[in-house]
Amino acid sequence: MEIITKTVEDRSVVVLDGELEMNNVSEVKKQILGFDFREMIIDFEKVTYLDSAGIGMLISLHKTALLKGGRLEIINVDSKIKKLFEMVGLTKILNIS
Repeated sequence: MEIITKTVEDRSVVVLDGELEMNNVSEVKKQILGFDFREMIIDFEKVTYLDSAGIGMLISLHKTALLKGGRLEIINVDSKIKKLFEMVGLTKILNIS
């Protein structure tokens, strides 16, 4: 998993590239939490696989953003991963586009 970060209009943008799964989710989460963010966008365009550990990480990051009075947005989600989000009800909780 490669992680690229940038700032766009005062918001942190994290571009993930690869598989977001049990073997790397703790390191990915640690790196993302290393940024002081209120508003964060996670770009899923290059995410090829997501398991339950990755879903748990996204929920945790969402809660962290809410506690800071901010929000987490997930963009460029592949149709298969978006369908997974819909099946487990995450589209009702997370900001996904």
